[in-house]
Amino acid sequence: MRSATLPTGTVVFLFSDIEGSARRWDADRDAMRDALRRHDEILRYEIERRRGYVFKTIGDAFCAAFWTIAEALETAVEIQRRLDREDFGAVGGLAVRMAIHAGETDERSGDYFGPAVNRAARLLGAGHGGQILLSGFAADLASPALPDGILLRHLGTLPLRDLKEPERVYQPIAKGLRTDFKPLRALETPPNNLPRQVTSFVGRREDVERIEALLDGGALVTIVGAGGIGKTRLALEVVANRINDERDGAWFIDLSILTEGSLIAGAVLSALGAPLSPDDPPVDNLLDYLAKRELLLLLDNSEHVIAEVAAIVAQIVARCPHVTVLATSREPLDISGERVYRLSSLDLASAVQLFAERALAANPAFRLNGNRATIEAICVRMDGLALAIELAAARVRTMSLENLSHRLELRMLAGGRDRRPRQQTMRALIDWSYDLLTREERACLRRCALFVGGFTIEVAIAVCGDGAWDSWAVLELLSSLVDKSLVVLEIGETDQRYRLLEPIRQYAREKLDESGETAEISRRHAGAFAACAAAAYRQWDLGPPADWIGALQRELANFRTALRWTLEGGNDPSLGAEMVADTTLVFLRLALLSEGVEWCSRVLDAAFALPNAVEARLRYGLSMLYSNIGENKKVLEQALIAVSLYRQAEDPRGLARALSQVASRYVQQSRDDEGKAAAQEALQLARDSGDDRLVADTLRRCAEAFRTDGIDAVRLRYERSVAIFRSLGRDDETSRALVWWGQWEAEAGDFRAAAELMLEAGRLDTRSVVTMFLSNDVASYYLAVGDAARAEPFAREALTAAAKAHHPVLVPLAISYLAAIASSRDASMAARLAGFAEDRLRAADWQRPVYEQAITDGLFASLKKNLPEAEFARLLEEGAMWNDNEAIARGLST
Repeated sequence: MRSATLPTGTVVFLFSDIEGSARRWDADRDAMRDALRRHDEILRYEIERRRGYVFKTIGDAFCAAFWTIAEALETAVEIQRRLDREDFGAVGGLAVRMAIHAGETDERSGDYFGPAVNRAARLLGAGHGGQILLSGFAADLASPALPDGILLRHLGTLPLRDLKEPERVYQPIAKGLRTDFKPLRALETPPNNLPRQVTSFVGRREDVERIEALLDGGALVTIVGAGGIGKTRLALEVVANRINDERDGAWFIDLSILTEGSLIAGAVLSALGAPLSPDDPPVDNLLDYLAKRELLLLLDNSEHVIAEVAAIVAQIVARCPHVTVLATSREPLDISGERVYRLSSLDLASAVQLFAERALAANPAFRLNGNRATIEAICVRMDGLALAIELAAARVRTMSLENLSHRLELRMLAGGRDRRPRQQTMRALIDWSYDLLTREERACLRRCALFVGGFTIEVAIAVCGDGAWDSWAVLELLSSLVDKSLVVLEIGETDQRYRLLEPIRQYAREKLDESGETAEISRRHAGAFAACAAAAYRQWDLGPPADWIGALQRELANFRTALRWTLEGGNDPSLGAEMVADTTLVFLRLALLSEGVEWCSRVLDAAFALPNAVEARLRYGLSMLYSNIGENKKVLEQALIAVSLYRQAEDPRGLARALSQVASRYVQQSRDDEGKAAAQEALQLARDSGDDRLVADTLRRCAEAFRTDGIDAVRLRYERSVAIFRSLGRDDETSRALVWWGQWEAEAGDFRAAAELMLEAGRLDTRSVVTMFLSNDVASYYLAVGDAARAEPFAREALTAAAKAHHPVLVPLAISYLAAIASSRDASMAARLAGFAEDRLRAADWQRPVYEQAITDGLFASLKKNLPEAEFARLLEEGAMWNDNEAIARGLST
């Protein structure tokens, strides 16, 4: 049984990861996803059944804390045995390495910090896949009372990188465990000049693996990325990992201090401690020296002398067969044999960890506590740039987190007298890159500053181009900026987008303001996205592609920027009004309901006349937004105004939709005759349009308006809607019609029919967000008829999906269903789950429909019957105290 509290005092840590996982992901993502799911199930089960607490997972790495060494050791041994029995042949096997260490720690907000954690992580890096390593202290704790069948073998004393004291290392020997491992890292380090790292290396484990794999397959790898993203720190980590593989060591050459390319060869010779002959050119000296050696060269910061570096490295690769070159640069060397690794920003979890560690170093009183959301917001604004995060974290020495978050600007990102001059401020770092650009590249970068959240080449042409630049010129300029790591290129399955990292975008915006172009570029930006919104509305009206809402979601930040400029700035209210009318559906589909209402209201309350067609779309959109918010009186009010305006604008398609909305509202108010009349007119308009899709949509929305004709009349119209959508090949809209139909069947009391319709809808629309909602509904429908066996897999599926989405309502709802299912086999656990669910649903102010409330009432009646009153109350309270992760894990394992 898992402990409800985190281990404290002398904590035993068990760390694990999968050796070579990055290569397996690259080879077969689907197979690796399945393998990792099974891996996670095994580890979490074995850890938690022995009171272990999983306090962090990063990719496939697990970090767990235990109360006792015996529990940790038994867990590690059993995990290796179980993994060995599994068939992971589809991914070439899974080799999991593990490390166990113990010590006093600093626990904050469910995470652990301090030297013991760092030593456990370093010990893990010394092992091999399938191996378990124990530190000397952990072995000392275990030796007096080793679990039956387990012995410890001493492997020697090992220096651990970045840690002052070496470590005695032990390996458990037991039945079912491998013993045929390669030796651990050599005790003597080959010659090198690698700088000592005084701060921990955070995240980027998969990046290290992938770069090492590239180095295994070639003589030259270049890590390319924006300034401050962490190229140097990553490269040093890779080189430190490989230093024992090189007979003549590894050598670091900082090229940023060089002012001329002619100095490169001499700088490398100096770093190597090699003699420099006055009679021969330095390049020849260097090649002669390297030709006889086996070593790794790290050439750091190559961008300002890129041509000269490329020329020298090309000769090294050609003439020195046992030399490997790892370079860092903001653009590739672009020579034969080069393998380029583009480094992306830190993921959010690693960014938060980096901030927390650097903040603690700057201010020992710093505590995470309840500040994680604030730190996440800071890291997102810094776009995962390591240097920006470190400079921001240093500010906690003199500022509170909240103050830092509110005042965070580019000029605040400064500090570190021991850094290179250009890394002491983020501005100086970007200046370094900006100064290397051509005049045209600078202008293009400035004009990209208004794009938020990325942009396509089409809008870039409209916004960045001028009389001297055609579309090809803009494309070439963007490609050059991508090469120089000032613009990020993101290639999806159906499109490609460009993006500026946030600190670079802030810098570019300052340069745009200085240039005097801001007003003109803002006008172009608003015009481009107004045209995008208008085109999207036409697509939706006439039949959108299946992914239309996803495409619009990607432009949401740009729509907001354009709306603020047109409306809040008063620069072009008419254009802003049209844009709001065209984007209302975006806010509706993305559930940004209050924001959509605010934009519509702002336009409608403004003192300027609107064309009927524009106002009609605004009123109709507002009615749809109000419908989802629950402002029922306002829904009908706005829909009726939209009907009148659509009539005046002579827009039969819009009129049909507005009448459908009016019909559905009348039905809710039991104004059946008026509802049926509106529905009949809407259907006639849809049929007259000749658009079968509009007919099907109107049937779906108006079906219940015919309820006075009997249940069969309603069902017939849903059937027709589904049939038409099927004939048009519109799986997404067929699915939506089936969902409406299923919800109506549930309201009518036929829960089995409702479940079957929802299942059919789910087969047509497999998006995870749809699956989450549909699985939840299906589970509730089967429980409503007492079929717990059929409900259980859907409740588990709903909880798994809702947990990934962190949905505040669906997580506790699914857990409440699992509680009802578990009540007959484990009343105590069911009571805890129910306590959690009730607490969270109450906090979310969730109002259950009648049939859902009946499920809950039945659960509580059963638990009260099977548990003493005091025990029932205690279990409910205990469950209410669980955090989400604990409740989810318990729910899925019940």
